Amino acid sequence: MISFTMQVLRRLMALLAITGALTQGTSADHVAIWSSQFPWYAALTQAPHRFDNTIYLGDNGLILLSTFGEDDGLLPCPYIEAELYLPDVHALRTWYADDPASSRQGRSDISAASRAIGAAFAVNGDFYPEQGVTAIRNGTILNSCVSGYDLCVLYEDGKLDTFRSDELYSQDLVNEALAGAWQAWSFGPALLEKDGSPIHDFSDRIIEYLTREHPRTAIGYYGPGHYLFLNVSGYLKETNGATLEDLSAYFAEKGCTRAYNLDGGSSAHLWFNGKERGHPSSAVALADLIYLEDLVSMEETP
Repeated sequence: MISFTMQVLRRLMALLAITGALTQGTSADHVAIWSSQFPWYAALTQAPHRFDNTIYLGDNGLILLSTFGEDDGLLPCPYIEAELYLPDVHALRTWYADDPASSRQGRSDISAASRAIGAAFAVNGDFYPEQGVTAIRNGTILNSCVSGYDLCVLYEDGKLDTFRSDELYSQDLVNEALAGAWQAWSFGPALLEKDGSPIHDFSDRIIEYLTREHPRTAIGYYGPGHYLFLNVSGYLKETNGATLEDLSAYFAEKGCTRAYNLDGGSSAHLWFNGKERGHPSSAVALADLIYLEDLVSMEETP
């Protein structure tokens, strides 16, 4: 555990140094003394805040955004990846259309919803409020049931796990999987084997149409507080998108231990720094978003 923690710290410090976000006066000893359950907490709180087209750095998290074409990345089509480091998993929130606590009700395009909730970063979620699926939003259980969908659970301690639908064949097993959950999404499928290796064939897991090339949104997991979001372009003249096998190979190559396919097709959207950065050629009104609040810009507002 200690060696893994130091490896993560060294990687984060290197990333921050490359982007110019880490002050020269911050010592390695100080960064190594972390007072949170997440090892990069001190690095985040000691670095100056920053927000531009590729970096968001605030007390609530670090996002590194990278854009790739079909010839310079790991996928055979353009895509955007957003690597998130969070000192507190509760900063990764969800907005959903019928949330009684939300000032914005009803389905919305990602731009309007992201502006309304003050998001620095946002992607579409699953297809909630589809009936008969499990959904947890910001610690609130909206529905819990046995369904035919793979499940992705983000826990209060920052861990993320995925469950195949055939693993959750009883309500007791669903309840066990949801214990301590902060968010839970039902769409899928889960994109990696339990040992983190890629899945080479999804034809026996999901209907044929969904195995074809499509725009995609997915989430990958490295360790508590460290996540990788992927947004794949598609439905364009030059590309139709990526297959599930493409996504599985991508997350395995990136070193994620878990990965999960969120809603895709016309719903695959990504918002960052005040504008929509990734989207298919067509759009739909979204029912839910996964987002990180923009605290840096709020500090700059007079």
